[in-house]
Amino acid sequence: MSSGEDNIILHCLIVLCGQLHALPRDQVVQVVTVDRSQAVSVLEATIQSRLEKPFNNICLKIHQVYSRETLMQPQDLISTFFNEQPREDYFHVVAQPLLGSE
Repeated sequence: MSSGEDNIILHCLIVLCGQLHALPRDQVVQVVTVDRSQAVSVLEATIQSRLEKPFNNICLKIHQVYSRETLMQPQDLISTFFNEQPREDYFHVVAQPLLGSE
């Protein structure tokens, strides 16, 4: 099990498009804590777990937007993108539906 030092707090903005177009506005911004040694798929599952049904079963595409913009692949480690705690006053990742988001 990981120590608290491995945890990172990420601010996530969910894009209201495709299957998420009707997501309640109070769920668009999420602040999640995840272990940076985990895969991006864990970040996706953490975000999904905070959404109401039926939105919690929608696969997400996640982009790092702080400090650069990069698509985060599910198998990549979160530490590949965030090796330290990012600034609190920014969004760090953007999530949108995997399908129907183009």
